[in-house]
Amino acid sequence: MPEHTPAPTPSRAVYGFAMFLSFKTFFILYLAWAVLPEEWFKYVGITCLPQRYWAVAIPIFLLTVLAIFAFVIYPNLGLFMTPSVDDLRTIKDSTCVRENKTNLLSPKNSEIKCSCKNEDRCFKNFERNCGDYVSKAIPVLQDLNIWEVSDHLYFK
Repeated sequence: MPEHTPAPTPSRAVYGFAMFLSFKTFFILYLAWAVLPEEWFKYVGITCLPQRYWAVAIPIFLLTVLAIFAFVIYPNLGLFMTPSVDDLRTIKDSTCVRENKTNLLSPKNSEIKCSCKNEDRCFKNFERNCGDYVSKAIPVLQDLNIWEVSDHLYFK
């Protein structure tokens, strides 16, 4: 069974071309039915056609349904799925994970002897001496706890 992928394949190209041709053909037939006089169809032998009213009514109906969906139903789906302002889910959720403030240097790495040929350029020596660099580093991006923010802003 072939893998489902959005990449172009020969069968997808054939189906796309067939859909393109059928859409163009039906659109030309629709325009001919909507514009040409009925005498031309009677001359060809086509006598059973819908009223011309439907040539205008169906596209207007479809555009009205599309507009109602785009401007009423779709935005309301987003509003219904959004929690209310006083809900705790707007403040904290399962992805709100605080990072523990632990030392980035592990004691295991600092105890291991170096096997480098040039010990001056060894990274483990740099790791042992970089404690002051780590303390001055920019902290990792994380969520702020709403209660800590409130304490800092209002209960100084």
